[in-house]
Amino acid sequence: MTLLAVELRESTRTLHAEAGRSKFMKYFFKGEISMEIYGRFLISYYHVYSALEKALDQNKDNAQLSLIYFPKELSRKSSLEQDLEFYNGPEWRSMLSPITPAQQAYISAIERCSTSTTPELLIAHAYVRYLADLSGGQILSKRLQKYNGIPEDKGVTFYRFDLIEEPDKFKEMFRKRLNQVEISDELRELIVEEARLAFQRNIDIFQEFDGELEGLPMTRHEQLENLAALEKEKAQLAAEAEAARAKKQADLAASARTGFLASLNPANLWNSLVGTQTVDA
Repeated sequence: MTLLAVELRESTRTLHAEAGRSKFMKYFFKGEISMEIYGRFLISYYHVYSALEKALDQNKDNAQLSLIYFPKELSRKSSLEQDLEFYNGPEWRSMLSPITPAQQAYISAIERCSTSTTPELLIAHAYVRYLADLSGGQILSKRLQKYNGIPEDKGVTFYRFDLIEEPDKFKEMFRKRLNQVEISDELRELIVEEARLAFQRNIDIFQEFDGELEGLPMTRHEQLENLAALEKEKAQLAAEAEAARAKKQADLAASARTGFLASLNPANLWNSLVGTQTVDA
C-alpha cells in the first residue's frame, strides 16, 4: 500500500501546481500585490486558520489526529493577528465581515470534517495548510519585504515558525507521522479527496482577488516561468539551510578540537597537575 504522505503529495500535485500558477501568485511574485490587497487577503487566511485550529483543538484526543497535532509549533492564528494589525491597523477586526463566498466555502469544509463521524478528515486540511506554509513561507516573506520595503521584523510573522529550528526536519517528521495513521482504505481515500478539495478552496480564495489585479491572464508560458522561479528559489533556500547546518557542525567540531589541544598546553597540564596534588593534600 502507498504511504499516506506519498499518496497525498501525488494526488494533489496537479492542484498544487495550479495554485502556484494562479494570477494572484503571479502578481505576488512580481511584487505587484499592494499592501492593501495583501492585508485583505490575510483576512481570508485568518478565517481559515481560526476554523482549522478550533477544529483540531476540539478533536485533539482523536488517536489519529493526535499524531499530527502540534499547536505550539504550527498554529498560525496569533501570528496572523499581528500581521493583520500591521497591514490593516488596530481596527482590523471590523474587516472580518461580511465573509466572502470562498472564505465561507473553506470554513464550511473544515467544520464539516470536524463535526462528522470521521474527524480524521482534518488530517487533509492540516497537511495542505501547514506543510505549504513551512515549504513556501520563506520565499513569500522575502518577496513581501523586497517589493514593499517592509522591515525584517514586521508584516511577515505568519511565515515564521519560531519553535521550529529546522523546517525540513520537521516536515520529514510530520510526513512520518502521517504514515503512522491507521485508518480504513475507504477513509484513506476520503482523506486524499479532502486534500484535493482543500487545494481547490485555496485557489478559490486567490481567484476572489483576480478582478483587482490588472493585466491579461497568464499564458501557459508565463505560468511555467512562474512555477520554475518558485522551484528555483525553494532549491536555493534549501541549499542555504544545508550550508548553514554544515557550518554549524564544522564550528562545533573545531571548537571541540580547540578545547582538546588547549588541554595539552604545558601550562594547562601543569595547572591541572598542581590542582590535583592540592586536592590530594
